[in-house]
Amino acid sequence: MPNHSLIWAAVPHNSDGVVFQIRIVHGLQRFHLTRRVLEDVFDLEPAASDARQLERFYLYLNRILAQAGTKRSIASLDTVPLQATDFTSTSKEQRESGRHAMARSAA
Repeated sequence: MPNHSLIWAAVPHNSDGVVFQIRIVHGLQRFHLTRRVLEDVFDLEPAASDARQLERFYLYLNRILAQAGTKRSIASLDTVPLQATDFTSTSKEQRESGRHAMARSAA
């Protein structure tokens, strides 16, 4: 996370996920992580409160910011939506590395 840092994060008025802004190198970019993505990728329970959405966001902050920094290269000045598919390959890689570690420790 050396090239970007969180400026602010908030739940929008419609309670749909978290909107946040980060500094990437010398610029700012705003992102939106929907409630659906929080539910599908980060195990947020359905009908969770705004506070719970923010709690989940901060729990996975490093992973979210890393993905946001990657997606930034194709972004414009608009708010960039982060989709569940943006995190899918990372989840698969984590499961694969976990399986490999378990296999190594069993051997």
